[in-house]
Amino acid sequence: MDLLRILIGKINGVIFLTESYFLEFVAVFDYLKSNKQVYKKPSICAFYQCYKQPKSVIATLASFRKIYPTSSIHLFCDVGDDMSHIASYFNCKYEYISTKTGNGTTLYFLTKAQVIIYLKRLLITAQNSTEDFMMILEDDTRVYREIKTIKYDWNAIKANHHYSGRKLTSLLRARNSSIPSYIGNMYFAGCGGAMMNRAFFVENFSDIPKVENVIDLLSPYIQKQWEGALPQDAILTALVLYFGGSVGLYPGFTEVRYKRYRWKPFLGPFDIVHDDKSLYNLPLSEEESKIFYGK
Repeated sequence: MDLLRILIGKINGVIFLTESYFLEFVAVFDYLKSNKQVYKKPSICAFYQCYKQPKSVIATLASFRKIYPTSSIHLFCDVGDDMSHIASYFNCKYEYISTKTGNGTTLYFLTKAQVIIYLKRLLITAQNSTEDFMMILEDDTRVYREIKTIKYDWNAIKANHHYSGRKLTSLLRARNSSIPSYIGNMYFAGCGGAMMNRAFFVENFSDIPKVENVIDLLSPYIQKQWEGALPQDAILTALVLYFGGSVGLYPGFTEVRYKRYRWKPFLGPFDIVHDDKSLYNLPLSEEESKIFYGK
């Protein structure tokens, strides 16, 4: 029986990897053929929820400000270090919040209440900004180049499929024809660097009671996949699709651990890089200390 269980596990693993590579391929194909809505050099605002990595916060904001010097940034500190002086230095609207939603490292929600609190913060950013798109910044996000062409309402980093499940995909496809017919299990990872159509978000997420009802409908499918949890990108992807939005890849977006990042000498530089944790838990330099302490 143990041998059979191991064999079944290996077969399922091969199927999973095959589906993953298929989704990555068709995501690029979908981007290339998708021209229903095209935004050339869109204006970008930023939402940023930080915690206790001031060195990384400075690096992330510096990278964004280098490309978008006048765009609006809303910085929320999730019961962490006081980042008010950093916010002032980089001209951010700042709020220190006392109701924690993340776990200090990831936006891995355990309750609907945490999801709603987070969505309300995104909504504050979207409603009080005027730019075309809202980028979600995180401590391990770096922005290197101006965003060139966006084609979706929710522009993500990588096609994946083990978060949402096939039953949820079927439910969403009944409401949203933008999900390709050849995709049986729809999901896009939307970590730091992902970009949301700001007007779409305001239009569809401002009615919080309605959003709560939709979360009640969608969350059991995601929680089944995630042992009761509601990862930020999984629930956001499902909500965008439910409200009729489009979801897809932004090809200028990668992660340090992805193969295409290691092929950078051949592919050229990327616009956004996620998962750069090289500055985590390192001491502040003299210049960074001046920014952090407001001296």
